[in-house]
Amino acid sequence: MLIADRYKLVGPTAGGGMGDITQCVDTHLDRRVVLKSLQPGVEHGRLLDEQRALTQLRSKHVVQLFDIVELPNNGQKALVLEYIDGADLAFAGYQADRKFVHILWQIACGLRDVHAANVIHRDLKPNNIRIDTEGVVKIFDFGLARSVGLDNKTRSIIGTPVFMAPELWGETTISFSTAIDVYAFGVTAIALLSGTMPPALLARPPLPVARSNVEEILEGLPTDLVTQLARCLEIDPSNRPKMADVAAILERHLLYQRHRAIAVINSEAKTLDTTSKNIVMKVGPDKSMTIQYNGDDFLVSEVQGAVFINNSGATVGKIIPGCCVITFGIHGEQRTFVTFDIANPEVMA
Repeated sequence: MLIADRYKLVGPTAGGGMGDITQCVDTHLDRRVVLKSLQPGVEHGRLLDEQRALTQLRSKHVVQLFDIVELPNNGQKALVLEYIDGADLAFAGYQADRKFVHILWQIACGLRDVHAANVIHRDLKPNNIRIDTEGVVKIFDFGLARSVGLDNKTRSIIGTPVFMAPELWGETTISFSTAIDVYAFGVTAIALLSGTMPPALLARPPLPVARSNVEEILEGLPTDLVTQLARCLEIDPSNRPKMADVAAILERHLLYQRHRAIAVINSEAKTLDTTSKNIVMKVGPDKSMTIQYNGDDFLVSEVQGAVFINNSGATVGKIIPGCCVITFGIHGEQRTFVTFDIANPEVMA
C-alpha cells in the first residue's frame, strides 16, 4: 500500500508517548522515512505544534520534516519525518570524557538552533535525542513545542518529571521561556553519566542542586564546563546561560590544542601548533615580536619596536586574528610584511 501515492510501508507501527511511528520508504527519492501520527485520544493540536515547530527549523542536529500526508484508513494527518538510523541516548551510558563533551556539544548546537528559530522544545530528555550510525546527534519529538512570545504559557503541568524546570510546577497560568530547555539540558547531562539523580532534582518542584553533587557526577570535566553545566540547573531561569554560550564553551574545549598557524617572513614559513607553541620574528636590531599558542588562541607575548597587526599596534596579550598581515616598521621607512594564517579546526558531526 502506498500512502499519498508515494510512501510505502516497510516496517511495523510502534507507539511511544503520544504518537505512533511507522517506517516507510519514499518511493520518489528512494530513502527511508518515518510517518508520525497521533494515538487515539491525543489532542490534535499536538501534531500541529510539532509541524509548526519543525517547519521553522533547519539544523543538522534536529530531525527534519519532509512532508505532511493524510492517512487512508482514518483520514488523520501524519508527519513525514527524517529516518534516524541509530539509538536513543542511553541513561548512565557515558563517561565524563571527550566523547561525552562531543555529544553535549551536538545537543547544545541543536538547542541553540531551536531557540534561534524562537521555538521551545519543552520535552528535552535522552529518550528524545538519538545518535545515528555516523555519530550525529539529533533532537526529535516536538509534540510539546511552543513558540516564544506566541503560546509559551500553560495552565497544567506537562512534560517529563525530573527534566521539568522549577517554574513549570506552578498551579496557575505559567509563562515559560527557552530557559526550561536549558534546565532540561543540564539534567540530561547528569542523566547520561549517572543512574542516580541528586535528591534535589527528584523533589516536586525541584530544589537547588548542591555544587558538590554536580562536581561528583561530572568529575573529570574541566572546571569551567562543570560551572556552566551547574548554571543550567539554576532555580532562577534568568541565571541560566543561553544555549549559544553553552555550545561555544563546549566547542572551545573540543578544539583545545587543535589549531595551527603559519607565519611567512622573508619567504620562510614558521608553524605554530601544539608541538611548537612559540615563534620569534625579528627584523633588524630593534623590531621583534613573539607569538605564543595557548591551546585556544595565538597571542602576542613579547613585542619590541614598531609592529602592527592589520594596521593596529601590537601589544602584549593581544589575540592575533586569522588571515592577517603583521607589519614591522612605520610609514616612510623600509617595512617588512608578514602574512599570518590560522587554520581553524572544526568540530565534526
